[in-house]
Amino acid sequence: MVHIKNILNKRLLGVAIAAAALIAPAIASAQDAPMYASAATDQQIQGTIAAINGPWNITVADASGYNDSVALHQGTIINPTGLSLAPGMSVTVDGYPDGSDFDAIEIDTPYQYAGPAPTAVYYGPGSWYPGYAYGWGPSFSLAFNFGNNSFEQRTFNYGGDVRRPMAPPGYTHTVSFAPPQARTYAAPPQQARTFAAPRATNAAPHGNQSNANHRRN
Repeated sequence: MVHIKNILNKRLLGVAIAAAALIAPAIASAQDAPMYASAATDQQIQGTIAAINGPWNITVADASGYNDSVALHQGTIINPTGLSLAPGMSVTVDGYPDGSDFDAIEIDTPYQYAGPAPTAVYYGPGSWYPGYAYGWGPSFSLAFNFGNNSFEQRTFNYGGDVRRPMAPPGYTHTVSFAPPQARTYAAPPQQARTFAAPRATNAAPHGNQSNANHRRN
């Protein structure tokens, strides 16, 4: 009886060890993923921009030690407006998880800018800057100088190329037209008409002449 119990205990211990071996990788995998990856609600991450992967994706080294892939899109708000994101910037990102990316709704920086905000101008078909409608972007870029902790206004560029504003589609400008020439309409010449008076005759009517002859007889 004791021998059977020992066999059962060894088997249970083996099952427990095997289960622990299966659970351990899952726990390690969960620890390797950012905390936001487990929820689909609006969240916030804080950290430093580690890399600019393109106009619409950045890597943020967050305060928890993870490298987060942050996706920007048309409608993402960047404060201050017109700021060109760069590695080394401190950022606070509000958004929500979307697969392997963190979809950014708003990106705030602690840098203060007191100058005029860029106006919206049209650069042609394309998505040029988060927060602007298709084809539109800021009239200038704000580059943060880490040396003197100040902003510098620069010509707006995208993908390394300077962009020039152009007239948006449907734009109409004032066109001057020559005034219409005055036209005169001459009345048709009126023809003079002459009416001849009827000729007077002394001859009596035919019936009266017969009566006269009858009286003579």
